Amino acid sequence: MLHIFRILGLITSLTVGISCVIYMSILKHRPWYFPTPMEKLHTFTISKEYKPLLVSPTESSTKKVTEAPKKEQTSVLPKLMKSINNKAKLWEKQMSHSDLSLNLRLKKVKNNYQSMNIYKVKFKGKINQNHSTHDLLCQLKHRVNMTMLKSSDLPDSARNWSQYLPNKDIHEVVGKLKRCAVVSSAGSMKGSRLGQEIDSHDAVIRFNAAPTKGFETDVGSKTTFRLINSQVVTRREHHFLVDPIFKDGILVLWDPGQYNADTYQWYKKPEFNFFEPYRKYRMANLEQPFYIMKPQTLWQLWDIIQENSPELIHPNPVSSGSLGIMLMMNICDEVNVYEFLPSSRRTDLCYYYKRYFDTACTYGGYHPLIYEKNIIKKLNQGTVDNIYKNGKVTLPGIGDLQCSAPTQ
Repeated sequence: MLHIFRILGLITSLTVGISCVIYMSILKHRPWYFPTPMEKLHTFTISKEYKPLLVSPTESSTKKVTEAPKKEQTSVLPKLMKSINNKAKLWEKQMSHSDLSLNLRLKKVKNNYQSMNIYKVKFKGKINQNHSTHDLLCQLKHRVNMTMLKSSDLPDSARNWSQYLPNKDIHEVVGKLKRCAVVSSAGSMKGSRLGQEIDSHDAVIRFNAAPTKGFETDVGSKTTFRLINSQVVTRREHHFLVDPIFKDGILVLWDPGQYNADTYQWYKKPEFNFFEPYRKYRMANLEQPFYIMKPQTLWQLWDIIQENSPELIHPNPVSSGSLGIMLMMNICDEVNVYEFLPSSRRTDLCYYYKRYFDTACTYGGYHPLIYEKNIIKKLNQGTVDNIYKNGKVTLPGIGDLQCSAPTQ
């Protein structure tokens, strides 16, 4: 009998032991965290808004690196709460290069652009000037020339296309507008349900190939202006000459030159040679206004951003978003900007209309976006709560702004 009990005890011990081994094995390999489909799709890519974003002179700008979700042995709740808190605090202060401590790629990108200095930027002013809001508005009014190119600004050799430039400046054509909306193409516009509010404005500006059809609930349907970069006009995949999206509203194109280049120098060496597509478009659409921004304008704005930043910024052109905001501030009494400063919906989804993910679309890779957004945050006359809930910034028009004298 004793022998039988010993055998049963041994069997019991073996069973418990095997069970413990199986349990620990399961526990060890248990997937504590299941990434969502969107997180699985997330890739840290070397992206662009206007030019390819270069990591180094020898590294391909089209290289994509997929970062797999890390396995966690402990709860992800503290990290999740930290992420939520970071979203709530985004742009509550002036951000700088040090705030990119969690994204070494973007820091490396900025450093490489500074070392390459492809636009030969020679900034001679002082940084970290920290102008008051009123002084900053006066700087923007007096130093950033938002008039458009005319045929008389260009050499006779450009006559075959420059003859199609509008004779009247954009300010004369549109007159003075009251309330205007600047609609970013950010992925955080998706699900915003801001379409009706956006369409209530007297004028709406959109960017590049951002559509409205199918997205009316979030972004509205009205398009008064469309600001496009020269890449959109020249690259075949955009179908610029035939796509109906470019037939709606007043078109404004920008193309960067070298930092100190005058108009003649820029004409000899544009970033993208858009002159022939421009001529063809104008011949087919003579009734649609199509302006070209002076190449010096973007660098005039860049100078002011650099002066009011605590450190040296990317030596590259400002973004389409900042140029569009400046245009609206010159012709509108009030400008509401949507999702240029991110709301609580902030996402690495770059555009509301296509599946492309990159943190550079929020913080800037090619463009000095962090510093542009710092300026817009400083000029905001709305509430922080409105930024958090709607990504909405309210800016004053500067056309009638009273300034004592041009400041430098």
